[in-house]
Amino acid sequence: MKNILLIHASKKVLLKRDNLFTNESLTPSLGLASISAHCRQHDINSKIIDLRLPHRTLNDVITYIEENRPILVGITAFTSEIASAGKVAKLIKQQFPKTIIVVGGPHPSAIPIETLQEFCDFDIAVVGEGEETIVELVNALDGGTVDNLKDIRGIAGTINSEIRLSLPRGPIHDINVLPFPAWDLFELEYYTNVFPVSASRGCPYSCYFCNPNYLGKKVRIRTFSRVVDEVEWLVEKYGVRKIQFADATLSLLKKSAIQMCDELIKRGLNKRIEWDCETRADSVNEQLLERMKEAGCRWLALGVETGNERILEVVSKKGENKEQIRQAVKMAKKVGIKVRCFFILGHYGETVDTIKETINFALELNPDALSFGLMVPNPGTEIRKLAEQRTGGLRILHNRWEDYNQFNYSCYELDNLPLKELKKWQSNAYFSFYIRHPLKAIGLFLDKSSYNYNIKALLKIPLMLLIRKLKK
Repeated sequence: MKNILLIHASKKVLLKRDNLFTNESLTPSLGLASISAHCRQHDINSKIIDLRLPHRTLNDVITYIEENRPILVGITAFTSEIASAGKVAKLIKQQFPKTIIVVGGPHPSAIPIETLQEFCDFDIAVVGEGEETIVELVNALDGGTVDNLKDIRGIAGTINSEIRLSLPRGPIHDINVLPFPAWDLFELEYYTNVFPVSASRGCPYSCYFCNPNYLGKKVRIRTFSRVVDEVEWLVEKYGVRKIQFADATLSLLKKSAIQMCDELIKRGLNKRIEWDCETRADSVNEQLLERMKEAGCRWLALGVETGNERILEVVSKKGENKEQIRQAVKMAKKVGIKVRCFFILGHYGETVDTIKETINFALELNPDALSFGLMVPNPGTEIRKLAEQRTGGLRILHNRWEDYNQFNYSCYELDNLPLKELKKWQSNAYFSFYIRHPLKAIGLFLDKSSYNYNIKALLKIPLMLLIRKLKK
């Protein structure tokens, strides 16, 4: 059987700590699980090593490669993980220079050529969905030849000493044909008991802070019965009790979402599981939320982004308004679903006054939990393009990708809101809300929802925010 190795990189290789602030950071990778399951259907054996796990080290990677000589090594990477992935690739190449290393995920999908230029130990970048591409790559590389890689769609690689993109690969149109994720390849006892499930792929919206390239703009929906079959399989085979739907916005599925809820109830799964999901305020109604609640939905996450109407409608291009958000939060509370709201500080056109509007809007909505993230100019996003052009006084401070996240933050600022001020306003926003709702603050750490903070952050986050707030 053909053999490949798939890796989830860790900041440990950069002598830094992984993000311990959220439970979600210890959820097994749905992408690697889906690719592995698809490979299995094509007689390709996958080994998964998650370097985020405390007992896993690069020695495990080196030992596996030495003993099994995989046809390729694949590494997945969001932007905040790409430097770690590059370091893993470098260390592999030092000992096994002929090993073909493939990188995939949102970051290389957004800037494939630039990724290969910056991290020269990656041989190939996969652009977009990886299931079909990896199978074709394995078959092409089997036997040691790379002559026909130029014929594989959806990759970037070196041809005649020049890094080039192949023809694009379209999305998988019928995602119902994909097998259930290969969770048996993970050391499940080391993760939180929250499993990701995908009811669809793609997002039709054009939020300017989001990368639209990874799964595409066309929404492809799995049949509701197939989704519920997977939930039942997770419950029966792995004893799963908590599920997080990985869809960009579950309620966009409308009729299918209601049918899925009905089927969960019909099979009695609503009594055996709890689940969380993300959605848009303009795509829910009370009937749908009632059905979701009855079907086991416990948390609903809404991307509110800002409390300023102009930024919400004109700048972020969300296609929503504040009244729709108010109504969505009100309806969710009414039916008994907990609400988490996500806000961003540092928008194009942001000022101290618009930040105050955002804080006041958060206080008005009074969700069960919230997050005030600082704007991250990830590759492929419109906000990054604006910042690269210095439009509106936006400024990118560095491309130290491992710090492109909410808390270890130093990558972006505005002329009128320097980094130091943004961090202070982030602290002010959190304290303004949670000092009024201390029990909700405690719930952030004690609740096992995938949207809440890891218990290890119980002292770290408040202390960090307080230090920022007090710094002159």
